[in-house]
Formats: sequence, C-alpha cells, structure tokens
Amino acid sequence: MRGFLERISSRKFLLALATQIAAVVAVFYPSAEDTVTTAAVRIAGLVALVLAGLGYGAIEAEVDKVKEGEGP
Repeated sequence: MRGFLERISSRKFLLALATQIAAVVAVFYPSAEDTVTTAAVRIAGLVALVLAGLGYGAIEAEVDKVKEGEGP
C-alpha cells in the first residue's frame, strides 16, 4: 500500500483533480447565454465529475492489485 503523500503527488491524482475542478467550474459558472446550452454544459460537467472520480478509483485499485502480485 502506497503512502498518502505518494498518492496525492501522482500524475493520475493531479489529472483527476484538475478534471474535477474544471467540471465544478463548468457546473456552477457556465459561459453560455442559452438555457439549453447551459443545461448541456452543466450535465457534461456532472458526468465528467463522476467519471473522473470513478476512473481514478479504478486505476488505483488496479495499481494496488499489481503491486500486491494479484494482477496480470
């Protein structure tokens, strides 16, 4: 099991964090004037927020499996 500081300084974590920050900004501050476009941007932001979290979790689980010798 890797340490906390090693995990939060990894490129995977930083990329997931940047994606989630961008998604939160898109959800709360959409740049479109049209109502339909604003709704689409907010939905895309929410989807990106969820997928970034799930993707990071899945990747870290796979990395832990490989380091423990259980993976491929």
